Amino acid sequence: MSEHDAVHQALRDILGDALPAQATGHINAALQLAGQLEARGFAFRLLDVRPRDPHSSLWKAGFSSQGRIFQGEDQDPALAVCRAALAALQG
Repeated sequence: MSEHDAVHQALRDILGDALPAQATGHINAALQLAGQLEARGFAFRLLDVRPRDPHSSLWKAGFSSQGRIFQGEDQDPALAVCRAALAALQG
């Protein structure tokens, strides 16, 4: 099972049908997921850690609530958001 599939399945186990389709593979769907967590009271942030590097990318996503921070990193921004969302939901 790929990491995308594992994270997607873990999120599906928690959210059920509320999980946007293809959230781990498409940034628009991942941002819909972020919106769902914001509706639950989480603050959200997505940062391009290497904005000036044309040869590589690294994205850091974070959710915070009540002083706790949950983060995820990946070259794929959708997977970074989903990792952080999973950490927040399991938190």
